[in-house]
Amino acid sequence: LTGDIIASTRLAPNQLSRARAVLTRGFRRFEARHPTAKIRGPEFFRGDAWQLLMNEPRWALRVALYAKALLRSEASVDTRLSIGIGQMDKAGNKPISLATGEAFTLSGHALDDMTRHFDFTGDLPESAGTLKIWFPAILRLCSGLVRPWTRRQAEIVSQALLLEKPTHEQIAESLRPVVKKQTVTESLTGASWRPLLEAIKAFESTDWPTAIGRH
Repeated sequence: LTGDIIASTRLAPNQLSRARAVLTRGFRRFEARHPTAKIRGPEFFRGDAWQLLMNEPRWALRVALYAKALLRSEASVDTRLSIGIGQMDKAGNKPISLATGEAFTLSGHALDDMTRHFDFTGDLPESAGTLKIWFPAILRLCSGLVRPWTRRQAEIVSQALLLEKPTHEQIAESLRPVVKKQTVTESLTGASWRPLLEAIKAFESTDWPTAIGRH
């Protein structure tokens, strides 16, 4: 995943620092809940840009939505991001920014080419066939669903993404201060949670190495 903070030049230095801290803490919480995600990063560069690496591509959409929800709810900032799925050279202990491979190239180039109409995009190798066309289209549809999120909606969605098949009661109880179940239900409806969840389920059930011809 490659991302950057939207309108970062209008942010005070402490706001940008807070955004970085929110992402770092948030991804640690996510990995604690979902250990198979094996998140490496985030690493920050150019001041407002960030990257992270995952060995399991199926988690990528959930993590992308989680990043968006965290920054909107906890730092009052927003991010654009791109998902690249493909092979990569062994990173070893090198910084992610120095790692190479098609996953990094696809992600970075897709972010550079994304227009202002979208906040999410991505790319796959040519070996993915027609899925290479569908992949960014689905991500851009998700982008349209998340752009109108309010801070409260983003906060509640972040908990829904973090917990494993949570009920609305569990989400309500996980928030501080605790909110009513009705607030969770209304917020998730307003945040287009159901259609987003369908996209997440499809993403997480896909055998990505086979889909992109990399076994």
